[in-house]
Amino acid sequence: MSMRKIPIVGEKRENKHDKGRGNMKSLFISRVVIKNFRNFKNVDVCLGHKQIIIGENNVGKTNFLRALQLVLDPTLSDEDRMLQESDFNDSIKNPMENKEEILIEIYIDNYDQNKTILAVFQDATVMTEDGKEVLKFTYRFFPYINEGGVAEYQYNIYKGNDETKKFGSYERKYLNIKVVKALRDVEGEMKNSRTSPIQKMLKNYAIDKQDLEHIAEEYRKNGEKILNLDELVDLTNNINKRFGMVLGNNDFDVSLRAMEINPAKVLSSLKLLMAQRNTTEISLGLNNILYISMILQLLQDKTIPSLIKAEKYMELSSIPGGDILKATYEESKNGNYFLNDDISESQQEKLYTFMSKNMPISKGVTILAIEEPEAHLHPVNQRLIYRDVIQNSSNSVLLTTHSTHITAIAPIDSIVHLHDDGERGTEIHATAAMPISDGEFLDVERYLDVKRGEIYLGKAVLLVEGIAEEYLIPKFANLLGKPLDEKGIIVCNINCTNFTPYVKLLRSLDIPYAVITDGDYYYENEEEERIYHQMDNDDSDVKSGWLGMEIIEKMINELGLNGDEKIPDDPDEKDQLFYSLGLFVGYYTFEVDMMECAATSKNNREKALNVISDLFLELTTGGARQKQNFKKELKAGEYWKCLNKIEGNGIGKGRFAQRLSGVCMKEHIPGYIESAINYIYKKVDKE
Repeated sequence: MSMRKIPIVGEKRENKHDKGRGNMKSLFISRVVIKNFRNFKNVDVCLGHKQIIIGENNVGKTNFLRALQLVLDPTLSDEDRMLQESDFNDSIKNPMENKEEILIEIYIDNYDQNKTILAVFQDATVMTEDGKEVLKFTYRFFPYINEGGVAEYQYNIYKGNDETKKFGSYERKYLNIKVVKALRDVEGEMKNSRTSPIQKMLKNYAIDKQDLEHIAEEYRKNGEKILNLDELVDLTNNINKRFGMVLGNNDFDVSLRAMEINPAKVLSSLKLLMAQRNTTEISLGLNNILYISMILQLLQDKTIPSLIKAEKYMELSSIPGGDILKATYEESKNGNYFLNDDISESQQEKLYTFMSKNMPISKGVTILAIEEPEAHLHPVNQRLIYRDVIQNSSNSVLLTTHSTHITAIAPIDSIVHLHDDGERGTEIHATAAMPISDGEFLDVERYLDVKRGEIYLGKAVLLVEGIAEEYLIPKFANLLGKPLDEKGIIVCNINCTNFTPYVKLLRSLDIPYAVITDGDYYYENEEEERIYHQMDNDDSDVKSGWLGMEIIEKMINELGLNGDEKIPDDPDEKDQLFYSLGLFVGYYTFEVDMMECAATSKNNREKALNVISDLFLELTTGGARQKQNFKKELKAGEYWKCLNKIEGNGIGKGRFAQRLSGVCMKEHIPGYIESAINYIYKKVDKE
C-alpha cells in the first residue's frame, strides 16, 4: 500500500469584505467600525440589508446593538450617551488616565431613492474607496482639557467627516433605530399609551376631532360605534393581515374594544383583543408574535396609503394618472376608500409612482433590531416570525438569536458571527461579502437544515461527507478522550463531496474547521478507465490515485488556500500540505478504512473484527450462508465485499454506523480521523 503520513500544522485564514447580494428595498447599515467599546477592541464589518447576528452568550451581541443605538436611537438621553470608564474594552488599562477614545462609525447605503433622506443628510455624504457615495455618522467619546486644566470626557455625534456637523434629535426623526429588547415586557408596552404600537399607528391617521366628539356622544347609546371608523377597520385589517401572514392561519382574529367615552381619551382607551380575549389571557409566545407584527406594520413604507379619505380621493382622482386609484381602491360604506388586497405588481408600481409625486410624505426611515425573537415561541412559530421579519418586511432588520431553527432557514449571506478572540476582544465576521456563486449559494442553503444550522453556533466544525461519519466521529472523539460537545465542535454532514461552498461560508465567518472525506482509491485499466472499490494495486506500472485527493486539490486551488505555492505531486507531501490546511483524506471509503484499521491493529484485533461481524449478523436479513461468508471475507481482508453486503441486505451504511457507534473501539479509528480530531481540538484551544 502507498504510504501517506499524517502531519498536523496550523492555518491562518483571511476575511474579505464586499457588498452582499439581495434586492434592497430600503436603506441599510452597510458598514460598522467600532474601536475600544466594551467587547470590541477594533472591528470593521460590512453588513447587508437583513442580518442575523449570532454568537455565544456574553460575546457582545447586545453591545453591538448598543453601539448602533449610541448614534441612532432617539430614545436615549444625553446621560445615556455619556459613557463611563467601564465602557472601554477590558484590554485597555486605565483608559481615561491614558486619554483613550471610543469611536463608532456607521455607514448607510441604498438611500438614493428616498428624497427626504437625500435632502436632510446631504452633508453626511462621504466617498468610499471604490467611488460610491454613502452616508457616514460617527460617535466619538474623547477627553478634552477644561478651563481648570483638568482632562474631562465628552461625546460628539456628527455627520460625514466634519465634527462640526452635528447629528442630533432633529436628524433622528428621519433616520433612527428601534430596538426590541430580548427581555421585553409586551403586556406592559401594550397597556402603556406612550409605548403602545396601536397608539403609534393611530397617529398615522388624521382622524377628525368632530368625528370623535360625535362618536363619544353616540357611544353612550352604542359603545361599539367607534369601531366602525374606517381608520380603525383599516388598522385592525392591517394587523390581522400581518399577524395571519406570520401564523399562516386566521385562528386568532385581532379586534379592538373601546372602554372610554371621553372624546379626548377615547382613542387612547382602545383595547386590543385576540379571538375576543384580552391579550393578557393569551400566551407569551402569541403576544410576542403580535407585538413584533405590529412593530413591522408601524415601520412599513406608507407611500401607498391603505386608506384614503373621500375628499382626498376625489382630489387625487382628478389629477392626470389618477385613474389608477379606481383600479386599486374600493369605496367603504362610510364613503372613504380602502386599498384592494389583490392589486398586481404593475399596478403597485404605477400607484407608488403616482403617490410619490402627488401625495408625498416625509419619509423617515427606522432600522429595526430585534433581540432573540424566539423567546417563548414554538420552533414552528420561530420560523414563521423569522420569515415575516426577514422575507416579508421591506425594512432593514438586525436580529440576534440563539435559535438553530432560525439560523437553519436564514439566507447564508445574512449571517453575522461574533466570537471572543482573547486579547483582541470580540471579532465580527459577516457573510454579506462571501465570494460564492449562485449555484453554491443555493446548494448550501438547501442543506442548511436545523442540524446543519448548528454550524453557526459552534466553536468549530468538522465537515464530513456522509451519515456514517456523523454517527461515528463523535464516538471516536469520546474514545480518544476528546469529546466534541465539550469544546463546542459540530459535526456537519453535507451528504456530498462538494465541500467548497461550506468552506467558503466558514472562512467568511472565521469559524475553525476541518474537512474529512473518503480517499476513493482507483487504478486505471488498459482502456484508461478508472476502477474503484478495489484495494491498493502494488503494480508500479499501473496508473493509480485517490479521487478524494483530487477533489481537495481542486478546492485548494479554487480558494487559494495555498497561496501561490504549487501543490506537490508526491502523495505523502500532498497529505502533509492537506493536513496543514485542515483537510483529511482517507484511503478508500470510511467503512473500508475502519475494517482495515481493525484488521491491522496490534491490540484487540480479533475483538475489533468480531464487533463488526457480530453487528452484521445481528442486523442482516440474509441467511446462515451469507453470515458465514461475511465473517470469512472480513478476516480475509475482502472489505469491499463486506461493505456491499452491509449496503444490500436491509441494513444500509447509516443504520450500521448508528449501531456501531454504541460498541465501537479505538481499534476502529482510522489514522486520518484521529488526526482530524486532534487538529480541530488544537484549533479550538487556540481561539
